[in-house]
Amino acid sequence: MRQYLKFRRLATCWLSALALLGGWQPTARAAVMVYTGHAPESVDDERYDYHWAVLRAALDATRPQWGDYKLRFAPRMNEARQLQELGQPRGRLNVLIRETNRDYERRYLPVRIPIDRGLLGYRVLLIRAARQPEFAKVTTLAELRRFSIIQGEGWGDIAVLRRAGLKVETDSSYDGLFRMLDRGLGDAFSRGVTEVEREIRDYRPQYRQLALERELLLYYPLPTYFWFGRDADGQRLARRAEQGMRRLLRNGEFQRLFQAYHAGLIQRLDLKHRRLIRIDNPFLPPDTPFADASLWFDPTTAK
Repeated sequence: MRQYLKFRRLATCWLSALALLGGWQPTARAAVMVYTGHAPESVDDERYDYHWAVLRAALDATRPQWGDYKLRFAPRMNEARQLQELGQPRGRLNVLIRETNRDYERRYLPVRIPIDRGLLGYRVLLIRAARQPEFAKVTTLAELRRFSIIQGEGWGDIAVLRRAGLKVETDSSYDGLFRMLDRGLGDAFSRGVTEVEREIRDYRPQYRQLALERELLLYYPLPTYFWFGRDADGQRLARRAEQGMRRLLRNGEFQRLFQAYHAGLIQRLDLKHRRLIRIDNPFLPPDTPFADASLWFDPTTAK
């Protein structure tokens, strides 16, 4: 045993000397980077499938530089708890998908590349079918102000719509928003284009007058980012994600993923031929990357 320990000490000294002389460098196996995101809120919740596919592609693209990774999901929790966990050094998740605002950008670290190319900011209206002729006459924001818009209590859209001079009616229950529309307690329910088809499928059996308004498309910028903690670990995770996403932008894979997930929807809703009403969002942080047009979806050029 003494001879073994003596040999081990001599070997350690020898290897250290070589390292100091630059003749040899010990190599350590890089630790696997673990990204822990928020789980779907139900078994049918597919809202973030595309976003996680983008992150996986970005992390795959950076394997040569950063090594292996794992993408896993935390137990289900509400949005407030997700934000709380992200802000803790050893929280149960370390990456979120959220729209930006000034408060988030102060508290957390965003990768300022809109994951869905700003698609979330394009909104169509759910209405009662009999009212389609009234909405067909709307051509400007001023004319839209004659109608009240239904939104969920506490949603970030409310401040944007009210700042634009629109009347907003709210309810704290998601299901209650469809009841409000059915009972005439609001004129239109503004929905993201990626949400509306599923909602019509799920709620029309109960509310037979529920219909998709056929001619209007609202737009207020709501860029959605990947968010990380501001500690050293969060910065490292964010740096890899951003490098990968920018590589996807350069090689065209970002656009291919967007088309694979959204092209059919964009065509079915006929976004290109709807009357576009733009609404300012004065609550966006100043670093929102509007100057780079390649990051943003434009329905007027959609194929």
